[in-house]
Amino acid sequence: MQRGVNLSGWFGGGGGDFSDAHLQSSITNRDLNQIHGLGFDYVRLPVDPTPIMKNGVQVEGSERVLTQLDKAIEEILATGLSVDVAVFPNGDVKQRLQTQRGVDDFVSLWRFLASHFAKFDADHVFLEILNEPEVQDVYRWAGIQTRTVRAIRTVDHRHTVIATGGRWSGLDELLQLEPVSDNNTIYTFHFYEPYPFTHQGATWGSSEWLYYKDIPYPATYEAMQTQLYQVPDEIARYQLFLYANGGWNEETFQRKLAFAAEWGRERGVPVICNEFGAYRDKAPADSRTRWIADVRTSLEQLHIGWAMWDYSGNFGLVQRDSADHVPDASIVHALGLKMPAETGASN
Repeated sequence: MQRGVNLSGWFGGGGGDFSDAHLQSSITNRDLNQIHGLGFDYVRLPVDPTPIMKNGVQVEGSERVLTQLDKAIEEILATGLSVDVAVFPNGDVKQRLQTQRGVDDFVSLWRFLASHFAKFDADHVFLEILNEPEVQDVYRWAGIQTRTVRAIRTVDHRHTVIATGGRWSGLDELLQLEPVSDNNTIYTFHFYEPYPFTHQGATWGSSEWLYYKDIPYPATYEAMQTQLYQVPDEIARYQLFLYANGGWNEETFQRKLAFAAEWGRERGVPVICNEFGAYRDKAPADSRTRWIADVRTSLEQLHIGWAMWDYSGNFGLVQRDSADHVPDASIVHALGLKMPAETGASN
Protein backbone atom coordinates (compact mmCIF):
# COMPACT_ATOMS: atom_id res chain seq x y z
CA MET A 1 0.00 0.00 0.00
CA GLN A 2 2.48 2.59 -1.23
CA ARG A 3 0.63 4.31 -4.08
CA GLY A 4 -3.15 4.30 -4.25
CA VAL A 5 -6.21 6.08 -5.57
CA ASN A 6 -9.74 6.36 -4.19
CA LEU A 7 -12.61 4.91 -6.23
CA SER A 8 -15.26 7.28 -4.92
CA GLY A 9 -18.84 7.02 -6.06
CA TRP A 10 -18.74 3.33 -7.03
CA PHE A 11 -20.19 1.78 -3.87
CA GLY A 12 -20.53 5.04 -1.97
CA GLY A 13 -18.30 7.90 -0.93
CA GLY A 14 -19.83 10.47 -3.24
CA GLY A 15 -22.72 8.59 -4.79
CA GLY A 16 -25.88 6.86 -3.71
CA ASP A 17 -26.74 4.75 -6.76
CA PHE A 18 -26.67 1.04 -5.96
CA SER A 19 -28.45 -0.22 -9.06
CA ASP A 20 -26.79 -3.08 -10.91
CA ALA A 21 -26.39 -0.82 -13.94
CA HIS A 22 -24.34 1.69 -11.93
CA LEU A 23 -22.31 -0.88 -9.97
CA GLN A 24 -21.34 -2.67 -13.17
CA SER A 25 -20.41 0.45 -15.17
CA SER A 26 -19.08 3.11 -12.77
CA ILE A 27 -15.65 1.47 -12.60
CA THR A 28 -14.83 -1.23 -15.13
CA ASN A 29 -12.04 -3.71 -15.74
CA ARG A 30 -10.58 -1.20 -18.17
CA ASP A 31 -10.34 1.34 -15.33
CA LEU A 32 -8.72 -1.16 -12.98
CA ASN A 33 -6.18 -2.25 -15.58
CA GLN A 34 -5.48 1.39 -16.37
CA ILE A 35 -4.90 2.17 -12.67
CA HIS A 36 -2.52 -0.76 -12.34
CA GLY A 37 -0.78 0.17 -15.59
CA LEU A 38 -0.14 3.70 -14.33
CA GLY A 39 1.84 2.25 -11.44
CA PHE A 40 -0.61 2.21 -8.55
CA ASP A 41 -0.44 -0.80 -6.24
CA TYR A 42 -3.76 -0.39 -4.41
CA VAL A 43 -7.15 1.24 -4.52
CA ARG A 44 -9.32 2.48 -1.68
CA LEU A 45 -12.89 1.33 -2.15
CA PRO A 46 -15.41 3.44 -0.18
CA VAL A 47 -18.47 1.35 0.71
CA ASP A 48 -21.67 2.85 2.08
CA PRO A 49 -23.03 0.13 4.41
CA THR A 50 -26.64 1.35 4.49
CA PRO A 51 -27.78 -0.87 1.55
CA ILE A 52 -26.25 -3.82 3.43
CA MET A 53 -27.15 -3.32 7.09
CA LYS A 54 -29.12 -0.60 8.84
CA ASN A 55 -29.66 -0.17 12.57
CA GLY A 56 -28.17 -3.59 13.23
CA VAL A 57 -30.46 -5.43 10.79
CA GLN A 58 -29.47 -6.78 7.38
CA VAL A 59 -31.34 -4.86 4.68
CA GLU A 60 -33.70 -6.69 2.35
CA GLY A 61 -31.97 -7.06 -1.00
CA SER A 62 -28.51 -6.67 0.52
CA GLU A 63 -27.35 -9.95 -1.01
CA ARG A 64 -27.51 -8.36 -4.46
CA VAL A 65 -25.24 -5.50 -3.36
CA LEU A 66 -22.88 -7.89 -1.57
CA THR A 67 -22.66 -10.03 -4.71
CA GLN A 68 -21.69 -6.97 -6.75
CA LEU A 69 -19.21 -5.89 -4.07
CA ASP A 70 -17.58 -9.33 -4.03
CA LYS A 71 -17.32 -9.22 -7.80
CA ALA A 72 -15.68 -5.78 -7.63
CA ILE A 73 -13.10 -6.96 -5.09
CA GLU A 74 -12.33 -10.05 -7.16
CA GLU A 75 -11.83 -7.88 -10.26
CA ILE A 76 -9.53 -5.51 -8.36
CA LEU A 77 -7.41 -8.40 -7.10
CA ALA A 78 -7.30 -9.99 -10.55
CA THR A 79 -5.60 -6.86 -11.96
CA GLY A 80 -2.79 -7.16 -9.40
CA LEU A 81 -4.04 -4.37 -7.14
CA SER A 82 -4.65 -4.56 -3.40
CA VAL A 83 -7.81 -3.03 -1.95
CA ASP A 84 -8.64 -1.02 1.16
CA VAL A 85 -12.36 -1.67 1.78
CA ALA A 86 -13.48 1.41 3.73
CA VAL A 87 -16.82 1.73 5.52
CA PHE A 88 -17.95 5.09 4.15
CA PRO A 89 -21.53 5.90 5.20
CA ASN A 90 -23.53 8.69 3.61
CA GLY A 91 -26.40 8.39 6.10
CA ASP A 92 -26.81 8.69 9.84
CA VAL A 93 -24.37 5.94 10.89
CA LYS A 94 -21.87 8.44 12.27
CA GLN A 95 -24.48 10.50 14.10
CA ARG A 96 -25.82 7.38 15.79
CA LEU A 97 -22.37 6.71 17.25
CA GLN A 98 -23.32 9.29 19.88
CA THR A 99 -25.71 6.71 21.33
CA GLN A 100 -25.02 3.32 22.87
CA ARG A 101 -27.50 1.68 20.50
CA GLY A 102 -25.71 3.23 17.54
CA VAL A 103 -22.36 1.90 18.76
CA ASP A 104 -23.84 -1.57 19.30
CA ASP A 105 -25.24 -1.54 15.77
CA PHE A 106 -21.90 -0.37 14.32
CA VAL A 107 -20.07 -3.20 16.07
CA SER A 108 -22.67 -5.66 14.74
CA LEU A 109 -22.14 -4.26 11.24
CA TRP A 110 -18.43 -4.93 11.42
CA ARG A 111 -18.86 -8.40 12.88
CA PHE A 112 -21.06 -9.18 9.86
CA LEU A 113 -18.70 -7.55 7.32
CA ALA A 114 -15.60 -9.19 8.77
CA SER A 115 -17.26 -12.59 8.55
CA HIS A 116 -18.28 -11.88 4.96
CA PHE A 117 -14.83 -10.61 3.85
CA ALA A 118 -12.90 -13.36 5.65
CA LYS A 119 -12.89 -15.42 2.44
CA PHE A 120 -10.68 -12.92 0.58
CA ASP A 121 -6.88 -12.93 0.35
CA ALA A 122 -5.68 -11.41 3.62
CA ASP A 123 -2.42 -10.20 2.02
CA HIS A 124 -4.26 -7.92 -0.41
CA VAL A 125 -7.62 -7.01 1.17
CA PHE A 126 -7.61 -4.53 4.06
CA LEU A 127 -10.54 -3.58 6.29
CA GLU A 128 -10.91 0.13 7.16
CA ILE A 129 -13.15 0.68 10.16
CA LEU A 130 -14.69 4.06 9.30
CA ASN A 131 -13.98 7.02 7.08
CA GLU A 132 -13.77 10.29 9.04
CA PRO A 133 -15.79 9.21 12.10
CA GLU A 134 -16.98 12.75 12.98
CA VAL A 135 -17.03 11.73 16.65
CA GLN A 136 -15.93 14.96 18.31
CA ASP A 137 -14.76 13.31 21.53
CA VAL A 138 -11.57 11.61 20.33
CA TYR A 139 -11.45 9.44 23.45
CA ARG A 140 -14.98 8.18 22.85
CA TRP A 141 -13.99 7.31 19.29
CA ALA A 142 -10.89 5.47 20.54
CA GLY A 143 -13.14 3.31 22.72
CA ILE A 144 -15.55 2.61 19.86
CA GLN A 145 -12.68 1.71 17.56
CA THR A 146 -11.09 -0.63 20.11
CA ARG A 147 -14.38 -2.42 20.65
CA THR A 148 -14.88 -2.73 16.88
CA VAL A 149 -11.44 -4.25 16.33
CA ARG A 150 -12.13 -6.79 19.08
CA ALA A 151 -15.41 -7.71 17.38
CA ILE A 152 -13.65 -8.17 14.04
CA ARG A 153 -11.12 -10.47 15.67
CA THR A 154 -13.87 -12.76 16.97
CA VAL A 155 -14.50 -13.81 13.37
CA ASP A 156 -11.34 -12.88 11.46
CA HIS A 157 -7.76 -13.03 12.76
CA ARG A 158 -6.04 -12.72 9.38
CA HIS A 159 -7.02 -9.48 7.68
CA THR A 160 -5.19 -6.26 8.44
CA VAL A 161 -7.42 -3.59 9.97
CA ILE A 162 -7.04 0.12 9.14
CA ALA A 163 -7.75 2.41 12.10
CA THR A 164 -8.02 6.20 12.26
CA GLY A 165 -8.33 9.14 14.61
CA GLY A 166 -11.65 10.78 15.48
CA ARG A 167 -13.44 13.75 13.97
CA TRP A 168 -12.18 14.15 10.37
CA SER A 169 -9.21 11.74 10.47
CA GLY A 170 -6.79 14.65 10.25
CA LEU A 171 -3.14 14.66 11.26
CA ASP A 172 -3.97 16.28 14.60
CA GLU A 173 -6.53 13.54 15.35
CA LEU A 174 -3.93 10.86 14.56
CA LEU A 175 -1.53 12.46 17.02
CA GLN A 176 -4.17 12.20 19.77
CA LEU A 177 -4.78 8.50 19.12
CA GLU A 178 -3.22 5.60 20.97
CA PRO A 179 -2.96 2.33 19.04
CA VAL A 180 -5.48 -0.43 19.63
CA SER A 181 -4.28 -3.67 21.21
CA ASP A 182 -3.88 -5.45 17.90
CA ASN A 183 -0.60 -6.05 16.09
CA ASN A 184 -2.19 -6.37 12.64
CA THR A 185 -3.38 -2.78 12.29
CA ILE A 186 -2.38 0.12 10.04
CA TYR A 187 -3.18 3.72 11.04
CA THR A 188 -4.37 6.27 8.53
CA PHE A 189 -4.87 10.02 8.35
CA HIS A 190 -6.11 12.46 5.71
CA PHE A 191 -4.24 15.53 4.52
CA TYR A 192 -5.78 18.50 2.71
CA GLU A 193 -3.86 21.41 4.19
CA PRO A 194 -4.03 24.32 3.56
CA TYR A 195 -7.80 24.27 3.02
CA PRO A 196 -8.13 27.74 1.42
CA PHE A 197 -6.17 26.29 -1.47
CA THR A 198 -7.33 22.65 -1.60
CA HIS A 199 -11.03 23.41 -1.09
CA GLN A 200 -11.38 26.73 -2.89
CA GLY A 201 -14.87 27.06 -4.32
CA ALA A 202 -16.20 23.99 -2.48
CA THR A 203 -19.90 24.14 -1.65
CA TRP A 204 -19.66 21.99 1.51
CA GLY A 205 -17.68 22.35 4.72
CA SER A 206 -16.55 25.83 5.78
CA SER A 207 -18.60 28.69 4.38
CA GLU A 208 -15.53 30.82 3.55
CA TRP A 209 -14.41 28.35 0.86
CA LEU A 210 -17.16 29.71 -1.39
CA TYR A 211 -15.32 33.04 -1.64
CA TYR A 212 -12.11 31.54 -2.98
CA LYS A 213 -11.14 31.03 -6.60
CA ASP A 214 -7.91 31.18 -8.61
CA ILE A 215 -5.91 30.88 -5.37
CA PRO A 216 -2.34 29.96 -6.32
CA TYR A 217 0.10 27.55 -4.72
CA PRO A 218 2.61 28.45 -3.51
CA ALA A 219 1.53 31.91 -2.45
CA THR A 220 2.91 35.00 -0.77
CA TYR A 221 1.13 37.84 0.97
CA GLU A 222 2.64 40.37 -1.45
CA ALA A 223 1.43 38.45 -4.52
CA MET A 224 -2.07 37.97 -3.12
CA GLN A 225 -2.89 41.43 -1.74
CA THR A 226 -5.28 42.24 -4.58
CA GLN A 227 -7.14 38.95 -4.19
CA LEU A 228 -7.30 39.37 -0.42
CA TYR A 229 -9.12 42.64 -0.61
CA GLN A 230 -11.58 41.36 -3.17
CA VAL A 231 -12.96 38.93 -0.56
CA PRO A 232 -15.96 40.67 1.07
CA ASP A 233 -16.30 38.43 4.12
CA GLU A 234 -13.92 39.33 6.97
CA ILE A 235 -13.42 35.79 8.30
CA ALA A 236 -12.88 34.45 4.79
CA ARG A 237 -10.39 37.24 4.11
CA TYR A 238 -8.57 36.52 7.38
CA GLN A 239 -8.32 32.78 6.62
CA LEU A 240 -6.98 33.59 3.16
CA PHE A 241 -4.46 35.97 4.72
CA LEU A 242 -3.23 33.17 7.00
CA TYR A 243 -2.74 30.96 3.96
CA ALA A 244 -0.96 33.68 1.95
CA ASN A 245 1.32 34.49 4.87
CA GLY A 246 1.90 30.87 5.89
CA GLY A 247 4.92 30.00 3.76
CA TRP A 248 3.38 26.81 2.40
CA ASN A 249 5.80 24.79 0.28
CA GLU A 250 7.31 21.31 0.08
CA GLU A 251 9.53 21.97 3.10
CA THR A 252 6.47 22.99 5.15
CA PHE A 253 4.71 19.78 4.19
CA GLN A 254 7.71 17.66 5.13
CA ARG A 255 7.93 19.28 8.55
CA LYS A 256 4.22 18.81 9.25
CA LEU A 257 3.98 15.27 7.91
CA ALA A 258 7.07 14.27 9.88
CA PHE A 259 4.82 14.32 12.95
CA ALA A 260 2.83 11.40 11.48
CA ALA A 261 5.97 9.46 10.65
CA GLU A 262 7.37 10.04 14.14
CA TRP A 263 4.05 9.04 15.76
CA GLY A 264 4.24 5.71 13.96
CA ARG A 265 7.91 5.16 14.79
CA GLU A 266 7.43 5.86 18.47
CA ARG A 267 4.61 3.33 18.68
CA GLY A 268 6.06 0.77 16.28
CA VAL A 269 3.05 0.87 13.95
CA PRO A 270 2.67 1.56 10.20
CA VAL A 271 1.05 4.80 9.05
CA ILE A 272 -0.50 5.70 5.69
CA CYS A 273 -2.25 8.76 4.26
CA ASN A 274 -5.16 7.31 2.31
CA GLU A 275 -6.71 10.65 1.32
CA PHE A 276 -5.02 13.75 -0.07
CA GLY A 277 -5.99 15.94 -2.98
CA ALA A 278 -7.19 19.32 -4.24
CA TYR A 279 -10.62 20.31 -5.55
CA ARG A 280 -10.19 21.33 -9.16
CA ASP A 281 -13.25 23.47 -9.96
CA LYS A 282 -11.69 26.81 -8.98
CA ALA A 283 -8.00 26.00 -8.50
CA PRO A 284 -5.41 26.99 -11.13
CA ALA A 285 -4.39 23.74 -12.82
CA ASP A 286 -0.66 24.36 -12.53
CA SER A 287 -0.95 25.20 -8.84
CA ARG A 288 -2.98 22.06 -8.18
CA THR A 289 -0.33 19.99 -9.94
CA ARG A 290 2.44 21.56 -7.83
CA TRP A 291 0.52 20.98 -4.57
CA ILE A 292 -0.09 17.30 -5.39
CA ALA A 293 3.55 16.81 -6.36
CA ASP A 294 4.86 18.46 -3.17
CA VAL A 295 2.59 16.53 -0.82
CA ARG A 296 3.22 13.22 -2.59
CA THR A 297 6.98 13.78 -2.56
CA SER A 298 6.92 14.68 1.13
CA LEU A 299 4.95 11.55 2.02
CA GLU A 300 7.33 9.34 0.07
CA GLN A 301 10.42 10.89 1.61
CA LEU A 302 8.95 10.04 5.02
CA HIS A 303 8.13 6.47 3.85
CA ILE A 304 4.37 7.04 4.25
CA GLY A 305 2.14 5.23 1.75
CA TRP A 306 -0.58 7.33 0.12
CA ALA A 307 -3.84 7.29 -1.82
CA MET A 308 -5.00 10.28 -3.86
CA TRP A 309 -8.59 11.46 -3.58
CA ASP A 310 -9.89 10.61 -6.11
CA TYR A 311 -10.06 8.78 -9.47
CA SER A 312 -12.94 10.27 -11.45
CA GLY A 313 -14.67 12.71 -9.10
CA ASN A 314 -14.20 16.44 -8.60
CA PHE A 315 -10.69 15.92 -7.18
CA GLY A 316 -10.00 13.62 -10.12
CA LEU A 317 -7.00 11.84 -11.53
CA VAL A 318 -8.76 11.53 -14.90
CA GLN A 319 -9.64 14.42 -17.16
CA ARG A 320 -12.75 16.36 -16.25
CA ASP A 321 -15.92 15.08 -17.94
CA SER A 322 -13.97 12.29 -19.63
CA ALA A 323 -16.54 9.56 -20.25
CA ASP A 324 -13.81 7.01 -20.96
CA HIS A 325 -11.69 8.14 -17.97
CA VAL A 326 -8.60 9.39 -19.78
CA PRO A 327 -5.88 10.17 -17.18
CA ASP A 328 -4.76 13.76 -16.70
CA ALA A 329 -1.08 13.49 -17.63
CA SER A 330 -0.04 16.42 -15.43
CA ILE A 331 -1.55 14.77 -12.34
CA VAL A 332 -0.09 11.39 -13.26
CA HIS A 333 3.35 12.99 -13.41
CA ALA A 334 2.73 14.91 -10.16
CA LEU A 335 2.16 11.53 -8.53
CA GLY A 336 5.54 10.34 -9.76
CA LEU A 337 3.91 7.93 -12.23
CA LYS A 338 3.99 7.58 -16.01
CA MET A 339 1.31 7.53 -18.67
CA PRO A 340 0.87 4.14 -20.39
CA ALA A 341 2.51 5.39 -23.60
CA GLU A 342 5.58 6.35 -21.58
CA THR A 343 5.89 2.88 -20.05
CA GLY A 344 4.93 0.86 -23.12
CA ALA A 345 1.89 -0.49 -21.27
CA SER A 346 -1.49 -0.94 -22.91
CA ASN A 347 -5.01 -1.34 -21.53
